[in-house]
Amino acid sequence: MEKKEAVLEVKDLSVIYKSDLETVYAVNHISFSIEKGETLGLVGETGAGKTTTALGIMRLLPQRTARFTSGEILLEGVDLKNLSEKEMLKIRGEKVSMIFQDPMTALNPVLTVGDQIGEAIFLHNENNLSKKEIDQKVEEMMEMVGIPKERKNEYPYQFSGGMRQRVVIAMALVCNPEVLIADEPTTALDVTIQAQILSMICDLQRQYQTSVIMITHDLGVVAETCDKVAIMYAGEIVEYGTLAQIFTGEAHHPYTTGLFGSIPSLTQNTRRLHPIEGLMPDPTNLPKGCKFAPRCEKCMEICRQEAPQVSINDGHQIRCHLYMKKEA
Repeated sequence: MEKKEAVLEVKDLSVIYKSDLETVYAVNHISFSIEKGETLGLVGETGAGKTTTALGIMRLLPQRTARFTSGEILLEGVDLKNLSEKEMLKIRGEKVSMIFQDPMTALNPVLTVGDQIGEAIFLHNENNLSKKEIDQKVEEMMEMVGIPKERKNEYPYQFSGGMRQRVVIAMALVCNPEVLIADEPTTALDVTIQAQILSMICDLQRQYQTSVIMITHDLGVVAETCDKVAIMYAGEIVEYGTLAQIFTGEAHHPYTTGLFGSIPSLTQNTRRLHPIEGLMPDPTNLPKGCKFAPRCEKCMEICRQEAPQVSINDGHQIRCHLYMKKEA
């Protein structure tokens, strides 16, 4: 099957947060790509660097403390790191959009939801749409995400959490972006609403052929929605591959194995959960060798001394000395 051209490529990207007292190594030399209409799952514990990666792509990192120290963010071949803020304003919303993690704080409380959805159209109004045409497009988008158009003049406090998340999704998709970043879009919602939101995102993706980066710590969400998966730990991608390679493949990074071991099974009622012992390392003082070594049950002496390189087998990438040893 012919490989499609990547819409977004992240190459060797590193991000630090620097203050007068210390430096936080948030993202460390990560690389991935996403093709048109494809969904990439970015998975890991809190503090793994998932949201920093997303904010880096959007160029929304705090200017006073955050720094790119290496890498490229290529959107259709253009490195977003080299664009001015004025040029990025044209990219955000039109080319790349983001569904933020908390719908309760992502909306402006003093503007109506209709005004907030229509703002993106107004800012990217290359077709010189009239106010009436913009209002009509807002109503169409609201209906598309399951909100009655009659509610466009209401304020965020008049909506439930699930409805606010639908508004945020409408804001992100109203300009039909090529890449949508969904940062844990169902975290604050109950299970029933989660299923509805995920189904809606998938339906809209198929309709618009949007590429999606799904940031989550829920492997069930990944199994339902993603084509490729990147497992992040301590700012690194420790395993990367197709959904089948991650979920059914024989070779796995010990961290990925640990994530699967901590999930309850519906078929094996007697199987005890096997949590990953320990905590994520301090990002201001990362271990010398493998970042996962202090928590790894298969840790060897070389793991504590040398950082592993990436082992690649049929596109399946694993950053672990266990697989480097097998290849030697």
